[in-house]
Amino acid sequence: MPRQTEERSVALIGAGPRGTSFLERLLAAVENGTVKHAALEQGTPSPRLRILVIDPAPHGPGRVWNPQQSPLYLMNTPASFPTAAPAGATQTQLPASSASRSFAQWRHEHEAEETATSVRADGFEPPVPKGIDHGGTDTDYPTRAAYGQYLSWLHTEVCAALAEQPGITVEHQHAEVTELRRADSGYELTLNDTPQDPDDAARPASADRLRVDQVVLALGHIPAGLNESGEHFTEVAEQLGLHYQPPAIPTEVDYYSLPAGENVLVRGMGLNFFDLMIQASVGRGGAFHEHTDRPAGQRLEYLATGDEPHLVAGSRRGTPYRAKSTALTEAPGFAPVGVSLHHFSPEAVAAAERRHDVLDFSAHLWPLMQRDVLRTYYRTLVELVPELFDPGFDAALDELLADTHLGEAVLQTRGQRLLRELAPDVLWFDIRSLGRPFGGLTFESAEQYQQHMSAYLEDDAATSAAGVRSPVKMAIGALHLARMEVKALISQGRVSQSSQISEIEGWFESLVEGLASGPPLQRIEELAALTRAGIVEFLGPEPIFDVDRETGFYTAESPAVAAPAYQARWLLEAMMPANRVQLSRSPLVAGLLRSGLARPRELVDASGAPRAGKGFDVTPLPHRLIPMDRAEPEEIYVLGLQLSSVQWGTAIAAEAGGDVDSSARSLADADAAARAILTGPVRATTGSPAQD
Repeated sequence: MPRQTEERSVALIGAGPRGTSFLERLLAAVENGTVKHAALEQGTPSPRLRILVIDPAPHGPGRVWNPQQSPLYLMNTPASFPTAAPAGATQTQLPASSASRSFAQWRHEHEAEETATSVRADGFEPPVPKGIDHGGTDTDYPTRAAYGQYLSWLHTEVCAALAEQPGITVEHQHAEVTELRRADSGYELTLNDTPQDPDDAARPASADRLRVDQVVLALGHIPAGLNESGEHFTEVAEQLGLHYQPPAIPTEVDYYSLPAGENVLVRGMGLNFFDLMIQASVGRGGAFHEHTDRPAGQRLEYLATGDEPHLVAGSRRGTPYRAKSTALTEAPGFAPVGVSLHHFSPEAVAAAERRHDVLDFSAHLWPLMQRDVLRTYYRTLVELVPELFDPGFDAALDELLADTHLGEAVLQTRGQRLLRELAPDVLWFDIRSLGRPFGGLTFESAEQYQQHMSAYLEDDAATSAAGVRSPVKMAIGALHLARMEVKALISQGRVSQSSQISEIEGWFESLVEGLASGPPLQRIEELAALTRAGIVEFLGPEPIFDVDRETGFYTAESPAVAAPAYQARWLLEAMMPANRVQLSRSPLVAGLLRSGLARPRELVDASGAPRAGKGFDVTPLPHRLIPMDRAEPEEIYVLGLQLSSVQWGTAIAAEAGGDVDSSARSLADADAAARAILTGPVRATTGSPAQD
């Protein structure tokens, strides 16, 4: 007879960055002794806490950060930013574990190790091993494969350290969990076993079902159903022999199948577009030649091979995301040095909350944000060209912005009047207009629009390269800082649901993403060169993608450009799958909703009508699933993207040194879940969790 033991088993479903952070937080709690639990008593007859790490993708990096992906893919943040474990100032809020390293710290340590061990006495320096991405500085934008190497290292280190703790075992299984349901005690998981290496002795025996006591969902990006137009284009492709690429993770798109020399219609010019752009050019053997004597925006010349497809791209604004400023790379908080929030202060937000109970974005928050944007823009401009301003302008502007009773329209009218009086050669800065740079304009030909776009890209590159000397990019930096504060307020439940739906998701999200979440300057320089080379062409604002059954082609055109519609056999969606649990094609997520173990969070719009949110309905921190019957919350913890109904904007990584209420929120979520797991109830069982 097996001996009685009070063993608990925890299934971690998803071993990418969020899952790895959970394990690291578990390790920190144990090592620091901040959480005591029976599982760590010495002399137990068998392990007390069994952690089952389950993911078909590589454990640590997951699918998105797979170290084997193309080195052409870059991160969207400088190397100093990302981390999956507390680093720097964050460690004053979350205790470090023995494995706590940021990406930059890991890279520096590995560079030092290689330097110390690879240079021989005769001065010979062997080549750097292919497994480690060396070089670069904290201000460069590293490859996504390099970040995957870091995640692989961190996951391995954390799991090894956990396994050394008394009473804890960690087991890995490369499998997909297709179903999760309640059992008589705990939960039963159904697995579709997909081992990566049949000879992997560390992997437990194949099992169709596992019983566990608690579950942590760290799923990341999951397959999603298509919207109406996506389903239509899919049907058209089957009927007419065309090619449609739905939204997908870039590493899972076959860009090599795009035909050389043919039109490829592209919908979306966000971050996925830049991955497509580089794969369709450098990925086809092309190269960029740098002319260092030319101004920013004109420094690269593209040398084509003739194997490139002709990309015809469109988005609602008509332009791609703006490049990040070079002023961002050395600043804490991922905002330019010297930018601070004067109007959008904790005191101002608290005062609005006292008066109005619940914060409304347009009424209470946006006016404060806009004032900080204006203050930053004009202060930067005054420093650069003081001769444009009469004495007393700064004081007059501060007085105008201090009047919080002025609405946006009145503020603009009085601001324009102030400029006419004290700075007649200076225009009023409207941050919203940056989100629609060609709004209200029409173009007489496709060629004319390409000329405007070339000028736009060159200007964007120039302002990004100017760093702190660009009033526009400094103002965008202030907008980004304010966005981080809004994220924290939403996570704390202090912003009304109706304004989240109609205002933040309705227009602000698109504005701030397009301005502050763009690619590194390098990508805009490359796009400008590809535009000059004729590899990339732009449709124009508010493009219409359709099909012409008479000709048998997809079509695309812009109502703002007087030009015939483009035709193509290929249509590609340059965007990620929709992050909405009700659209999920993941068997696990769909099954959770169908069985009632989970439900979408219900939000109420401005009319008072309920509508399903994007993410799961969960408890306050630590986030546990709330079942359909509204009974006791499940022992199922949620991390990451599926929290999108209680958190706005999930970053690709936590910020090294960031605050746990904003830019390092994912680490706080993981920490809360880890502590809850360690202090959770211990059930008496016989032997090991059931395996059939």
